[in-house]
Amino acid sequence: MQLLLTRIKLNRLRLVCRYSTPSLNDTYEAISVHNPRLNALPHIHPLDPTQEVNGPLSGWSFAVKSNIASPLPTTCASSMLSSYTSPFSATAVTKLEHAGARMIGTSNMDEFGMGSLNQSSVHGPAHNLHPENGNVLHSPGGSSGGSAAAVAARMCRVALGSDTGGSVRLPASWCGVVGFKPSYGRVSRYGLVSYASSLDSVGILARSTRDIRDTFNIISAPDPHDMTCMSKSLRSRIDTLCASREWISHNTIASEPLKGVRVGVPSEFWVDELSPSAIDAWKRGAAKLESLGCDVIPVSLPHTPHTLPAYYTLALAEASSNLARFDGIRFGTRHPPTQSTRASLKYAQTRTMGFGDEVKRRILLGTFVMSARAYENYYLPSQRIRRLVQREFNRIFAMPNALCTTNTKTDARNVDKVDAILFPTATDTAPVQGSNNGLSAYVNDVMTVSANMAGIPAISVPFGLCEGMPLGLQIAAQYGDDDLVLRIARHLEPQPA
Repeated sequence: MQLLLTRIKLNRLRLVCRYSTPSLNDTYEAISVHNPRLNALPHIHPLDPTQEVNGPLSGWSFAVKSNIASPLPTTCASSMLSSYTSPFSATAVTKLEHAGARMIGTSNMDEFGMGSLNQSSVHGPAHNLHPENGNVLHSPGGSSGGSAAAVAARMCRVALGSDTGGSVRLPASWCGVVGFKPSYGRVSRYGLVSYASSLDSVGILARSTRDIRDTFNIISAPDPHDMTCMSKSLRSRIDTLCASREWISHNTIASEPLKGVRVGVPSEFWVDELSPSAIDAWKRGAAKLESLGCDVIPVSLPHTPHTLPAYYTLALAEASSNLARFDGIRFGTRHPPTQSTRASLKYAQTRTMGFGDEVKRRILLGTFVMSARAYENYYLPSQRIRRLVQREFNRIFAMPNALCTTNTKTDARNVDKVDAILFPTATDTAPVQGSNNGLSAYVNDVMTVSANMAGIPAISVPFGLCEGMPLGLQIAAQYGDDDLVLRIARHLEPQPA
């Protein structure tokens, strides 16, 4: 009888969410049905009808990744912060609440954002909704896997995540939702627990690009609390550069809504690990863009093969510094001290007990990278590769990088340059949870880290199924060209029946 009632609830939820916008009551009903299986939301905010706020997002529900400060515990999925509640909320959370959206809970994640499978959480692993009728639990991706799983299961309308090397886009691809990483600095990082400060971005997950855009319009604004957040003058210069591209028109015919847009297909992303299903989706995506009026041409980004090792070198170096504050005195749960009175041993006891294996591994590697000899052999070459990656993107994009020019107008388009690029979000569909460990877990980021290294906007949209598991395609564009990315994604994503 209980199984029958659960199936009736699931069918009702699917009908409600397919033909109308789910209410808050429907959201909490979805949580009661799906969360015990998916483990996507470790902390749930009780429904309080008296907290209704009028605004452009009234009636919306949103979840917040556990490394973003909110009224609920900010645990980062770590026993180090198991009892920590932030005294303030992140800027992005505050802006959504002021716009009328209701926070329904915090989402599961890899500990401190370190992982691609969402299995290194103190709350236990999160799971993928897909395949909906299957008995085998698949990974939702990481590190924002809980946010993606919650959106896919309609436990919230949108969710906030953090994207350091693909942590929003990879889960979006594996869970069949839309995941957007804005340009670095578009959204304030105030209230985000840092992993790698020069790579981190607050991202958005939703079931449609329209919901992504509405959310982005609310949280994208200058913030005096974050020195890396774009200033008003920089935003204005970017808007002027975007508007000066005469070849991109918004007054296009319905059958070719993207006429004039030139999209590149970078050959270097055709890696050995790319599955036949991902290659097929890539080809079909390029064909669809052509049918929408785009010019699709091949482009080259020669330093792409070096991006993944350079990314991990830089990210781990920054992580070892950022996580030094978690010592049980400044931040973190202090574990019973040893008999020794030496402060360093007390720190060691707290950090040994408080951090998981993956976090300790990355701290050790990051500390080694910053040692005297390794700094010159690994860290500095990785910074040079990062600069070369940024220059390669500047070379292929028609719009100049607003950080590298004082021009307020885009020159006439060069025939060899493009407005955006298209490539797969992941090499394959989601693996079975717990089956993908070791080095293969790091390779999952090979398709996504380039956008973080260059600070450019990128979005993953669902583009088909392979044996019941979703696959996503990725659109990226020049730094600051977030609107074009969202526009292309809106036409590329599957349209509702």
